[in-house]
Amino acid sequence: MSNVHLGLLGEIMIRKGIRHVVVSPGSRNAPAIIRFNRISGLKLHAIVDERSAAYYALGMALVTGETVAILCTSGTAVLNNAPAIAEAYYQQIPLLVITDDRPVEWIDQGDRQTIRQSGIFANYIRKSFLLFPLEDDPQQTGYFVRLTAEAIDRTRFPVAGPVHLNVPLKEPLYDIEFHHLFKDIRIPSLAPVVNEVSAEAMETLVSIWNGCSSKLVLVGQLPVGHGLTDRLRQLASDKSVVVMFESTSNMNNESFIGCIDTIIEGMNPASSFRPELLLTIGGAIVSKKIKTLFRQMKPCHHWHVNPDIEAFHMDTYHALTYTLPVQPEKFLEQLVQSAIAGSDDFAERWKQRVIERQLRHSQFLTTLPFSDFKAYELIFNRLPAKGMLFLGNSTPVRYGQLFNNLNGYPVQSNRGTSGIDGCVSTAAGAAMLSADPVIVITGDIGFFYDSNALWNAALPSNLKIILMNNGGGNIFRVIPGPDRFKELEPFIEATHQLKGEDLARGFGLTYTKAFTEAELIDALETFFNENSRAALLEIFTPNKLSAQVLKDYFNYIKS
Repeated sequence: MSNVHLGLLGEIMIRKGIRHVVVSPGSRNAPAIIRFNRISGLKLHAIVDERSAAYYALGMALVTGETVAILCTSGTAVLNNAPAIAEAYYQQIPLLVITDDRPVEWIDQGDRQTIRQSGIFANYIRKSFLLFPLEDDPQQTGYFVRLTAEAIDRTRFPVAGPVHLNVPLKEPLYDIEFHHLFKDIRIPSLAPVVNEVSAEAMETLVSIWNGCSSKLVLVGQLPVGHGLTDRLRQLASDKSVVVMFESTSNMNNESFIGCIDTIIEGMNPASSFRPELLLTIGGAIVSKKIKTLFRQMKPCHHWHVNPDIEAFHMDTYHALTYTLPVQPEKFLEQLVQSAIAGSDDFAERWKQRVIERQLRHSQFLTTLPFSDFKAYELIFNRLPAKGMLFLGNSTPVRYGQLFNNLNGYPVQSNRGTSGIDGCVSTAAGAAMLSADPVIVITGDIGFFYDSNALWNAALPSNLKIILMNNGGGNIFRVIPGPDRFKELEPFIEATHQLKGEDLARGFGLTYTKAFTEAELIDALETFFNENSRAALLEIFTPNKLSAQVLKDYFNYIKS
């Protein structure tokens, strides 16, 4: 590809609605950086570490709902994009991944910084495209335009996700044409369509729905502003229907049941709480307890709504009877039009259990010593009036499941693949394009693992990082098994004595710390009122006590 066509690529990106490009430095991608930076309408964001950069782009796409481009140089830099691309694939986030490369004739020929880049993300990409060197040929140019337009469209349709453009560049790299205009090019557009379940199939489904005396709708991770709440509220008005949601579903209503782990702890799979029909909507489910419970309950029917044709027949609960490859809002619209209210008191039984468990939850909170659990209670009760809450993996997102509402905040989390490696970077990317505060709560292992997220001269001042430092991967003291072995501390929990203070000062963040409940209450007020630059609040909690308090909580809840 001659460098003049980098301008054509940028022009197509603009016309297809791409506004933001996250770039990392390099030689092979320098011509694209220079060319893109001089195209009106494209805004470049420089993030040095390619792994962190890809997560930044993920966070930006989460906030805007638009396709965000990533641009990196050749070689191992490309592989560093992979974790965020996998996350975007499973969470259905639109990313255009542009990797500059050597010409194909130089692959495997001992040239520097060269690996096999074409198709490198094959297992977790919507589609891969290999662009090609162009000459001054209208037919080749037209093909280039169609190929690039398709690549960008595939980041959005039929479902959102990452798409890879591998771009071989010949030398001389820096012979860049700035004056070529592309006013006359025609770029094909994609007309969005809304599919629905056929009338015949819908008649069968409605017959099954109306024939079941107990129905439960489980809602997993959904983007902010998904528009499903009203339809689900209509379903929940039926006393034979229960709607359960996770904190990452971005929905909350008094008609629905949250805090899943608290409510179902100790539940008998053969009890009257077993639904005949399970309807699942949305992405990943955080709660391992609900997965285990439904696998034991074995509903007679399990319908999963998923428009992604690459994820057909995802049988999470080993009870799948129907996959509905449509957008959930369309299916719910069809369902509520024909559903008939049942007579069973299924919802009332669940409601009584919720009241009982919420009372015990409140009682337990009054006994909390200073620990992870107490720190989360104080944080969630003192969140500012508005903002976005980003819950890191592994324990933060699980503690978020134990508290209802979370002050009405939009909640984001990297739950597509549930990795700890880019939580702060994703939140930082979201903060760059958000007018409100973005509060990320992360464990210590995740924070130090992703510390290059702070290596950004333009780190947004509305980014607020809460670091729960209990000296290691405390989740392994909670889940059954690892704490019985001597290898726990050095190898599994990865016990450490690191502190975030030096990192905060080195990268220019406002730093606050707390070791006690009283210190945390004071620190939160200072922390949330800091608006001049990004801030880090480090909370030191006892690891063994924190793990025991959480175990005691669930024992108390079910006793």
